[in-house]
Amino acid sequence: MIKINLLAEKKQPKSAPSASPGLKVEMGGGQNVLLVGILALGVIVAGFWWWSASNTLDDWRERHADADRELVRLEEIRKKGDEYKAKKAELARKIELITTLKKQQAVPVRILDQVSRNLPDFLWLESMSVNNNQITISGKATSYNAVTNFYNNLSDSGFFASVSLGRVFEVQEGVAFSLTCGFAVVAAAQQP
Repeated sequence: MIKINLLAEKKQPKSAPSASPGLKVEMGGGQNVLLVGILALGVIVAGFWWWSASNTLDDWRERHADADRELVRLEEIRKKGDEYKAKKAELARKIELITTLKKQQAVPVRILDQVSRNLPDFLWLESMSVNNNQITISGKATSYNAVTNFYNNLSDSGFFASVSLGRVFEVQEGVAFSLTCGFAVVAAAQQP
């Protein structure tokens, strides 16, 4: 059965849209798809950016860890290098000291050589000291003649200058003496 309503419903008259806060604007279906697509594209771009930044951050963290490990390894090598440098410096200092001593050794060796060459028989030395090229010798002899011979030998050798006889006195073994002289470095340098 068919029913027909003859009473017309009252429709509100259409009015112009107003700028009221409760105004709803309806868009067509194509615009909604576009908005959802732009929103999805934004989410995809943000996700890709986050993924890329996360990978870059992980890469930098890995590089930092590698650099820390390399730094620890190089620290050990640097310590060994510093030890070798210290040992090298110590050896260089020792070599310099030995070289200096060898250079300084020439004069005392010459002094001892020349004193021993000029020792007469029956005379022996008890002490000999060198201070600023000034030599002090003390010893004993069996006679005054041995002391005189030693004095003359040193004076005539050319290696000793300003030979002066000090105190000479008798002791139980014979005669004790002391004398001072200077070493002529020029004469020693000329002799091979």
